[in-house]
Amino acid sequence: MTALIIAVLLLIAGAAAGRAALWYQTTDFFCFYNGARSLVLGHDPYDPAWWVTQTGGLYPDPLRGSAPSSCPTQYGYPLWSAVLMLPFGLLPVEAAATLWMTVSIGAAVLGARALWYAYGGARNDAALFATLFVTSQPLWLLLISGQMGGLQLGLLGALALFLVRAREASVGATLALLAVKPQIVVLTLPAMVVRLALERRGRAVTAALVSGVLLVVVPMAFLASWPLEWLVDVGRRRLQVVTLLPTAWGFSADVFGNALWGIVLCAILIAACALTVRNVDALSLLALSTALSLVVTPYAWSYDFLVLVCPWAFVLARAARARPAQALALRLSVAAVSSPLPWLLYAVAFGRGGETLSVLVPASTALLVAAASRISVTTA
Repeated sequence: MTALIIAVLLLIAGAAAGRAALWYQTTDFFCFYNGARSLVLGHDPYDPAWWVTQTGGLYPDPLRGSAPSSCPTQYGYPLWSAVLMLPFGLLPVEAAATLWMTVSIGAAVLGARALWYAYGGARNDAALFATLFVTSQPLWLLLISGQMGGLQLGLLGALALFLVRAREASVGATLALLAVKPQIVVLTLPAMVVRLALERRGRAVTAALVSGVLLVVVPMAFLASWPLEWLVDVGRRRLQVVTLLPTAWGFSADVFGNALWGIVLCAILIAACALTVRNVDALSLLALSTALSLVVTPYAWSYDFLVLVCPWAFVLARAARARPAQALALRLSVAAVSSPLPWLLYAVAFGRGGETLSVLVPASTALLVAAASRISVTTA
């Protein structure tokens, strides 16, 4: 009965979010949806002529009255993302948006809860963690944009639980599924495979590699040439906007005048984390690599920062095992980094015409994880 009530409440929340956003026809959900819809209708989503017939023109927008879609020229995601979303492509956009947000909100909540459990969060800090989650800027952007952050947070939570419970095949499969939006986990995927291999968790590594191969091969049943078509789009369109994004590359272009300074910034941050971090097991690495991925990736926006709930849970869990002064410093730091700082930088972005400074959120989170990792989980 409880599960039914929760499902109904999530459905109501999904419908309310979708209706308020006018079914996300001017946001990124419309791109995901039409990628899947193209496959349902037997068309190539990477074909510009077909794509324009599906996403060109103006659509209802809650703030602007009408506006173009956010992807009027071409589908910009790997085809496995469209295949995974095929159930949504079978539905009219209104029903698909409702179902998508129902799943996204549910996945975000359950993912946050799973991470808290997996990292051993203390009961005394649960209310703080829940507050930081609910007030986080990317959670509210999820409701506005219909992006994939909720799904990825849910997958991170599931992965952490599977790691704790040593469900090796599930660990590997879930790790591979994080590639539904690969640029957000650009370090997490290889780092976790290497860590699992070093821990001699062969079944998990095998499951990850097999699942990864299936992600590439299965979509070829719809479109054999999709890897090349997708990579061409990435090189032609996506990489042209790296200087505008809240990553090391966008920050470097904005502050230093050249995106290539991002190489230096990434090296400095990774070196600082490597010199600070201790006791790096798979769970610790998951938290650290999640934050670092958002810094070093060439393509991410601040709505992707919802996955930082993972390292925030890690830091708070370690704070509960620290000495009083350390615990207070960690709690205050993670509270500042997870809620006020993202909102402040987001507000500044409107005045500056870009949110490149928001990379400070994942960068500072990575340093916090490295510092928190020095606290032993066996400390009372």
